[in-house]
Amino acid sequence: MEYTTFTIKAVILLVALLLARQEVSATQSWVSSLYQPGVDSIEIVRSALDGRSQLSYDCHKVLSQLLANHTDPDVLQYFDSWGRVGSGRIVGHSRYPGNYDECMHVKSSLLPQLKTKYCTASLTIPGSTPLQLGVCSPQQCTPEDLSQLYNISVQDTTVSVTCQSQDYKLPPGSIAALVVVGIVVLFALVATVWDGIYQIVEHSRNDDSQEYESLRTEFPLKYILCFSLYTNLKQTLSTSQPPGALGCLNGIRVVTTTWVVLVHTFLTCLFTIVDDAAWFTKDFFNRMASQIVFSFDCIVDSFFLIGGILLAYLQLTALSKSQPNVVAFLKSIPRLCLHRHIRLTPSYAFMLLIYITLLWFVWDGPYWPVPNPIRTMDNVCVSNWYFNLLYINNFSKASSLCAGWSWYLSNDMQFFMMAPFFIYALHRIPKIGLAICSTMVLASTLLSIVVSHKQQYPFAIGGFSKYGFKPNFDPVFPFYMVPWVRFQPYGIGLLVGFTIWNLKNMSFKFPKKYNILLWCIATCLCVSVIYGPYSAVMGHHVISLAENDLYHSLGRLAWTVGVSCVIISCSLGQGGWINGFLSWKVFVPLGKLSYCVYLIHLPIINVLVYGSRNGTYYSTLMFTRDVVAMMFITYLIAVPFSLIFEVPFINLNKLLNRTKPAENKQVKDEHNNGENCNANQNHSEKERLLTKKNLK
Repeated sequence: MEYTTFTIKAVILLVALLLARQEVSATQSWVSSLYQPGVDSIEIVRSALDGRSQLSYDCHKVLSQLLANHTDPDVLQYFDSWGRVGSGRIVGHSRYPGNYDECMHVKSSLLPQLKTKYCTASLTIPGSTPLQLGVCSPQQCTPEDLSQLYNISVQDTTVSVTCQSQDYKLPPGSIAALVVVGIVVLFALVATVWDGIYQIVEHSRNDDSQEYESLRTEFPLKYILCFSLYTNLKQTLSTSQPPGALGCLNGIRVVTTTWVVLVHTFLTCLFTIVDDAAWFTKDFFNRMASQIVFSFDCIVDSFFLIGGILLAYLQLTALSKSQPNVVAFLKSIPRLCLHRHIRLTPSYAFMLLIYITLLWFVWDGPYWPVPNPIRTMDNVCVSNWYFNLLYINNFSKASSLCAGWSWYLSNDMQFFMMAPFFIYALHRIPKIGLAICSTMVLASTLLSIVVSHKQQYPFAIGGFSKYGFKPNFDPVFPFYMVPWVRFQPYGIGLLVGFTIWNLKNMSFKFPKKYNILLWCIATCLCVSVIYGPYSAVMGHHVISLAENDLYHSLGRLAWTVGVSCVIISCSLGQGGWINGFLSWKVFVPLGKLSYCVYLIHLPIINVLVYGSRNGTYYSTLMFTRDVVAMMFITYLIAVPFSLIFEVPFINLNKLLNRTKPAENKQVKDEHNNGENCNANQNHSEKERLLTKKNLK
């Protein structure tokens, strides 16, 4: 399955849903014929065998045997498993998968050699939306044979058939991947047993506890214990935070991650298993709450903002302690980038390895991706996976994007490699640093307008939206993914991180009236960005190209500034109960898991959705149920994934970092909320005065 960005996908498919609603009258003119006996599976086969079609010899033979014995209960199971047009067609129900498991378990004593496979027939009928029917086919029949069955039964149709692969034998590449994953898992189990033995011995011999503690820090035990599931679980579940930590970022990170899962669950279900998609979208769009789903552009902006704030805050804290000169700072850059790669890449690489080579084999079903030509969840990844690990896949064409949701990681890495230079300028010469960051944010804002105007990329993706222009997506550099458009929130994050660092060092507090004003600004900006487009989404307002361009640039700016106001107030301890909620200790371990949740959430959603046996009629309650289930399962799986493929490499990264000179202390440890550098709250009076001067 090829992934494009969810924005492009949503625009195209939601517009298609609108067209489906407008074609109801055309649908009514022919849909009644599909309920006639001619479309019944037995009649379809009988029509194909009466001489009007040219089936292959083997297919003709086995179908003749099935038809001759169709009264046998076991053979009747074969015909019963076919998909038939049922209720809901008028309101957009277009897929009738039949019974997948019934088809795959057909066994008859009359036909002991019978083996079946599940196929899907797509019927394109003039004046109507495409119709998809499940077909239980003998192994001897090809997709071309099956196409002829429907060409005879339903006139004036174009039929295409795809069949599920029944070969679940692992190819060599998948076996190699399974061995690699198994070795890492086995090593983690061995390390856990070793750690358990050490813990037992240590507690049983208190007199030698110091001796055993020293052994724990010696080679090779200290490296082996990095993979201990017991130690890593304690580390992950710990709610302790260092002094000066920006605790509110934990809650914002978890809320944003939940938002990501919500949107991807909605889109994946809507365009896969929802039977009444056109009807549901019409009802759902009428609700103001739908804007939470369709304002998903704000999600990634929140992630970029958090990343910029943390990096600036932590690096400024480290720079204020080490005070490196320009040469020492430049020497630290390669090491800083290396540690960043070690922090992010191992778990990312294992996710891709499992996703590309193993995930397709874990399940099946009528909605399961049809492999072409390789049995994998994403054919594009077979040839383009290395773009992801080089963090340049956001420059790929939308149709060549491997693991489409990972474009965010490439942007984040690219911003991270540029940001230390801006931060160093903020530390050494604050005025120049502020000017550089502000210029970059302004340039990104202007480029958003230019690219949006050129591509005419729509901001309101609802199927009812009306535009005074024709959207034109750039296949090379889509508006949604390019870094020169996405830098805006990250650059603001650097400025906010610098502001928070200065204000905390000054022990600054906003007067009450200004703090209230700050929250009013945050509320107005965020609410207007989310709910402002509602009228345009519903088609009550025709969107001009100028409005579209301004929303893309200023809307992102407004959202980022609004969230920044919340973070600044909470970081200074003036956020009230909202700060208490966002800084809730429960969010600390959940925040540590957020990176792995982001990595694995869409593969898990795909498995659970594509593995469905039947479609469903959707409602807001059903949608809520699915989101809660997806969140629970994703976090549940993220725990062992993080303990095996993420935390061990973070621990190794720390060990390597401790062996380096002191200037390396500025390296960011994001797993522990990225806040393991203590805010230096005991500045001398001279340093406080200097900070105030810099802030001015």
